[in-house]
Amino acid sequence: EVVAPKALSPEEQRKRAETVKESVRRVALVIGNGAYARVRPLPNPTNDARAMAKSLRDIGFMVTEGTDLDRAAMQATIRDFLRDAARSQVAVVYYAGHGVQVVGPNYLVSIDIQFQAGHGMTDTMMDMETIMAGLDDQVRTNILILDACRNNPMAPKLASAGPARDIGAGSGLAAPATLGAGSTLGAGTLIAFATAPGQVALDGEGANSPFSAALTRHIGTPGLEVQQMLTRVRAEVVAATKGKQVPWSNSSLLGEV
Repeated sequence: EVVAPKALSPEEQRKRAETVKESVRRVALVIGNGAYARVRPLPNPTNDARAMAKSLRDIGFMVTEGTDLDRAAMQATIRDFLRDAARSQVAVVYYAGHGVQVVGPNYLVSIDIQFQAGHGMTDTMMDMETIMAGLDDQVRTNILILDACRNNPMAPKLASAGPARDIGAGSGLAAPATLGAGSTLGAGTLIAFATAPGQVALDGEGANSPFSAALTRHIGTPGLEVQQMLTRVRAEVVAATKGKQVPWSNSSLLGEV
C-alpha cells in the first residue's frame, strides 16, 4: 500500500525553514539601477531591489544591497559581497536595471555609463564574468537572477560610441558560454533571466516589474525547490504580461536547492 506523505502544518514548515537558515550560510548581492543619465531611466529597479533584499533577509540571507550605483560603487559593492560569499554555502546575485552583451560577455550597466567617442564602452560597465569568476569553486550553490532586457535598448548609442571592432553594436543579455568550471564539480549554478532570449523585460506599470513582483511573492515559500519556484514565477509573469514576457533559466545544479 502506498501512503501519501503527511502534509506539513504551517508551524512545522516554519520550523523546517528555521532549521535550514541555521544549517546553511546564505549570502546575497542585490543591485537595482534605474537613475541613468545618458540612457533611458527606469522607474522600478530601485523598488525591485529593496523588495528583493527584504524577501531574502526574511528567509535567512545576509544581504549586500545597493541602488543607483555608479561603476566605482558597483565595484566596491561586488567586492564586499564576494568576500562574504567565500565563506557561504548558498550565494544569490540579483540585478535589476539595464544589461547588455558586447562581443561575448554580459555586462551590468552602471548609472554613469559614458558614450564618448573613442572611449571604451566596456570600461564603464561591470562584466558578469567578474562576479561568476569570484563564485566559481566546488563549494557553494550559486543563483544569479537578472531582471534586465535580453534585447538591447542602447544599440544605436553603442553603435555610434566608438569603432565597431572595439564594442560592436551590442545585444541583450545572453546565456554564458559556461556556468563556471567549478560549478560542475560543486553544487552548481543557476541563472534566471527575466525574459526569453531576444525579448524585452518589462519595467511594469506598478511599483515593481512583473518578474520581481512574482519573485518576491514566491521566493519565501517554505520547502519549495528553487526551480519549482521559478516555474511558478514564470507562469505568473506570462499571465500578468499576457504572454509578452516569458522568464528563462539556465542551470548546472546537481541537486535540489
